[in-house]
Amino acid sequence: MNQLPPAPPAGQPGQPPIPPPQPVAIPVPMLPQPDFIRLSQGLLTVTQEIALVPNVPLQGIFNVIMASLNRIEGEVAQVAAGLRAVEHWLDRNNIELTLVPIQIFNASVNSSTNIMYPPGIHIVPGMPLTRMEIHTLMGANCQVTAAALGLPNLPVTATVMQRHQQIIEYLGAY
Repeated sequence: MNQLPPAPPAGQPGQPPIPPPQPVAIPVPMLPQPDFIRLSQGLLTVTQEIALVPNVPLQGIFNVIMASLNRIEGEVAQVAAGLRAVEHWLDRNNIELTLVPIQIFNASVNSSTNIMYPPGIHIVPGMPLTRMEIHTLMGANCQVTAAALGLPNLPVTATVMQRHQQIIEYLGAY
């Protein structure tokens, strides 16, 4: 039987070193995605064509067509509501995906290191720059910070500590 002699171990004189293993890309299947531009153009076309239906001369056919179009219009309204829900979901997930690295950073820095804010947040006077400053915010600066971050309003009976907690949780500055 023909067998190859065993390979000499790495590092022997006259033998090149064994290269390190190379990373292997794992293919991730890309599922078909909706084309929202084409979808909105299609809905626009449907709306424009519906406006022309009254021009049909035959009353009997017109009534049948109008009934069908009213049904279709209801379905289009449902699709539009579904698209708004998807858009809201995507917006929320994009915000959360943007916030996670910022929250991890803010949670890991010491109390005197500057914290990070999400992209697009304009830092105005009164906003905290460190984790320590968040805990020492007074009422008016809490409101300024919450408004700049776009945080939802708290009840009028909310305390400064509750607003602190809301800001801390949003920024991850525990």
